[in-house]
Amino acid sequence: MLAFLRGKLKGYSPAALLYTQVEPLVFWVVNGLPSFPGFLLRHLVCKLLFRRLAGFIWIQPRVELVNAHRISCGSNVAINTGSYLNALGGIVLGDYVLIGSNVTISSGQHPIDGEGPEIFQRPAVPLEIVIETGVWIGAGAVIMPGVRLGRGSVIGANAVVTRSTEPFSVNVGVPARKLRSRTGFTNDTGGSAH
Repeated sequence: MLAFLRGKLKGYSPAALLYTQVEPLVFWVVNGLPSFPGFLLRHLVCKLLFRRLAGFIWIQPRVELVNAHRISCGSNVAINTGSYLNALGGIVLGDYVLIGSNVTISSGQHPIDGEGPEIFQRPAVPLEIVIETGVWIGAGAVIMPGVRLGRGSVIGANAVVTRSTEPFSVNVGVPARKLRSRTGFTNDTGGSAH
C-alpha cells in the first residue's frame, strides 16, 4: 500500500498535497446546504478556489468539483445536481453556460496504448476542455478531455461528446454527432421555425 501511495503522490509538492486534501473538505462542508444560503456559500467557495470566476455561479447541491483551481468561469453559469467536473487539464466555462444534472466533464485521460505499465499506474494526461458562451449540456451527458463546445451548442441528454462541436449546433448520441443547426430558428414564440 505504501508503494502505491508513493507512486500516486510522486511529483506533488507539500502545498499541492495539502490542497488536494483541503479542497474536497471545503466542498463537502457546503455541498449539501439547501436553498439560497447554500447557493451563496458555494459561490463564495468557488470565488476563492477557481482560477477565475467573473460572475455569479449557481451550483445545486451534490455537485462534485475536483481541481477547482484549474477552472475559469464566466458569469451566469448554472450546474445541476449530481454533476462531476474534474479540471485536471483545465476547464474553461464561458458566460450563460447551463449544465444539466448528472453531467460528467473530465479534462484528463489515461493513456491506454502498450502493454505496460498497467493503466492504473500511468499518470493521467491533462487535456483542457473549453465550453463557450451560451452552451447547454443536457442531463447525463459526458464531455471527454480535449473537447471544445462551440458557442451556443446544445448537447443532448446522455450524449458522449468525443470531439469539438460547431457553434449553434445540436449534438446527440453516443458518440455525439451534429443533428442540426440552431440558426434559422427563433425562441420568441416558444422555439418555432421560420
